[in-house]
Amino acid sequence: MMSKAIFPLPDNRKIKIGNDVLQMLFSFAQDQKNSPESGGILIGRVLDCSSHIVVDHASRPMESDVQTRHRFIRKAAEHQEFFNQTWESSEGRCFYLGEWHTHPETHPTPSAIDKREWRKLLAKSIQDQNQLFFIIVGTIELVVWYGQRQANKDTFLRIGSYKRNEIQY
Repeated sequence: MMSKAIFPLPDNRKIKIGNDVLQMLFSFAQDQKNSPESGGILIGRVLDCSSHIVVDHASRPMESDVQTRHRFIRKAAEHQEFFNQTWESSEGRCFYLGEWHTHPETHPTPSAIDKREWRKLLAKSIQDQNQLFFIIVGTIELVVWYGQRQANKDTFLRIGSYKRNEIQY
């Protein structure tokens, strides 16, 4: 089934999140009182014909990550291994696109800590990218932000949301 999670970008391209990724992200929604915050990395492709972006994969929380009700700290090693395996199996066609994590709220918004961490990620030269995507998964919807590194100030733009009950099966 074709994913309906397609969002316009400021440069007239689009980003699509695959159904398998959507299902996996929502499987970690903090909809129980003891559900910990979870997160991982986003991996996908840039289409040759249109330059549109497709999120094909997302890592799950790893054993070494720190997870509490209101905090998630991603430890790099296991997520890097996941990326390396995905990159190799895609014959170098998949790239790091950004990060995802959960919040125990229905309509998630980034905290000051989130924005600080996003700025750090944008400051790093990751595969020569000056843009990344950030997804926060809430209990009923996920929200996608587009982050762009700029010389004088990084910008974060909310590009859309997708409700849990809209996943196409």
